[in-house]
Amino acid sequence: MRDERAVRQLALQMFDLTKLSWLRSQREKLKGGYDLSESEFLTLDALEDVGSLSVGQLRRLVGVLPSQMSRIIKALEQRYDEKLVLCSINPQDKRKIDVSITPRGRRAIEAYRRAKIQMIAASLRSLSARDFAAFARIMGRIGTTMETDQPPAAPLPPEGPGP
Repeated sequence: MRDERAVRQLALQMFDLTKLSWLRSQREKLKGGYDLSESEFLTLDALEDVGSLSVGQLRRLVGVLPSQMSRIIKALEQRYDEKLVLCSINPQDKRKIDVSITPRGRRAIEAYRRAKIQMIAASLRSLSARDFAAFARIMGRIGTTMETDQPPAAPLPPEGPGP
């Protein structure tokens, strides 16, 4: 069994790295002309593949309250000189509003994503080949755990020989 204090300390370090990543990538995001919040990014990200979702579907995917979703959509419609999303009445159910991503919204999400990835990639380049491989393996396991909300069934295999 792992020491719960050690787990909490490592989680805190991961959280602090996430905050540092956010702060450093913020400068790059602004160079692209888009200052998206996490909720705005998640909204555009949800729309990117499917193109259009109802407000209720978006709200559930992003995990926010109805009033928060309204504020997010309003910001994406009004903050820039061109709308990042468009709202329209659902043709099958006039009580529902559909939200779709615009070409400008696609550019905004790409700028956001590019800024975040560039900052993370720069940090990863500082790792040795062995540390990089170990980190990639561990990230895969953490990703699997987060996607399924289940801890991995088996412990991580021992590391192979390094360079």
